[in-house]
Amino acid sequence: MSPVELRALIESDAEALALARSGAADLCAVRCMAIAPKVVQEKRLGDINIVQLYADPAVGETVCQTIEAVAQSNPAIKRAWRWAEPGKPGLDVGDLRVRAMLTLPVEQGGVGLTQQQAAPILASAEVSPVITGAEVSTAYPFPPQD
Repeated sequence: MSPVELRALIESDAEALALARSGAADLCAVRCMAIAPKVVQEKRLGDINIVQLYADPAVGETVCQTIEAVAQSNPAIKRAWRWAEPGKPGLDVGDLRVRAMLTLPVEQGGVGLTQQQAAPILASAEVSPVITGAEVSTAYPFPPQD
């Protein structure tokens, strides 16, 4: 996150802004990590890992079976799903193409999962950004230098 983006984030939240204005850069950084948009990172999952993401394993199994069924008639999905097979490196659910494929309708070449069905898979590759007090001090100097 650039200093300009971080400053905009700080100014968008009353608590973060109060902390920055008081010079509590480290506490402001903690608050900013909590409110900042998640960052997508590489996350490789096998089929069993996907099932385990769901509170109800039957739902996870249904999601995997849905992907497998679509893969039977879609070569691109079939190739991607092979990465989730046991002994393979895992399907990278942080890859933007894979993420889009999960919720894209079948008629448009995707798997066709609902947002609710795909949410645990997508969330597994999302993390809070790391923001330091030093970055806050750069983005929002104390005392303010406006």
